[in-house]
Amino acid sequence: MQKGKIWVGVIVILTTLVTGCLEESDFEKQQKQSDKEISNYLKENNINTETSSFGIHYEKLVSEPNGEAPASGDVMYVKYMIVTLDGDTLESVQDEAVPFKFNWNSVLPQGMNYGIDILKTGEKARFYLPSYTSYNSYSPSDNSFRAYTNFIVEMELVATMDETDVQNAEIDTIEDYIASEGFEDVIPSSSGLYYKTLTPGEGESPKSYNQVKLHYKRSYLDGTVIQETEADKPLTVQMNTNQLVKGFEQGVLQMKKGEKALLIMPSNLAFGSSVQIMPSNLREELFEYGHITTNVKPYAPVTYEVELLEIK
Repeated sequence: MQKGKIWVGVIVILTTLVTGCLEESDFEKQQKQSDKEISNYLKENNINTETSSFGIHYEKLVSEPNGEAPASGDVMYVKYMIVTLDGDTLESVQDEAVPFKFNWNSVLPQGMNYGIDILKTGEKARFYLPSYTSYNSYSPSDNSFRAYTNFIVEMELVATMDETDVQNAEIDTIEDYIASEGFEDVIPSSSGLYYKTLTPGEGESPKSYNQVKLHYKRSYLDGTVIQETEADKPLTVQMNTNQLVKGFEQGVLQMKKGEKALLIMPSNLAFGSSVQIMPSNLREELFEYGHITTNVKPYAPVTYEVELLEIK
């Protein structure tokens, strides 16, 4: 992504040198308009901000000099509120911190990736995000905000963990889930997958070179269904082609034709760090439109109820 931006910049410079005049693009016009709107807002409300190393305006609301600065690849647990510059609150997450990976492509609005590096644990800041660092021309179907909306995100960094500790915590959560549901005869594997036969099947298990036809239902541990096949539209998939997440494929390879099984897996066998979406209710629509690659939340253990129909 950065290479593309640099290349565009080189073309602009060369064109300017050759022609001496370059017409302002629609994007540049919108960029200036968004910057102007934020600048006016700050001025009208007598708000003094600092600027992050990537040019994002922010106010430090709570400072913690002894707080821990996250390292690249750490998992950050945050509480947040996202509001439009016009004052419409879109979401406030204050009861339980949500996780995302500390890198440069782990949060939407995208601009938060270039602001959160100023936070230490225990600190809280308010970020002012122009539209071109947020959702740009996108407007959700519920009309909760219009195209080219500027946002204010208030974020508190509650804690940081490395991914190994997160995975260990997920295993504890899964084992608590199994106990609370009263599941018996659950078989754990060294990979972290938990397998339970619901209805026995017959014959041999599929091999890595087989094609299989199956039904599945993917859910969070609280029972919220994320995705499932339709009754008359089972999934046909070639094994060992990375079409299934690791835990799903590992489980299917243990099943027999006609078997129904429950697979319970930590996020490293499922959808891993994913992308944190703010506000979170946009996740399904952004996934449907192809703006994100998965509709599963970051660091979320999931279950699959699977019925293996055919092995070819």
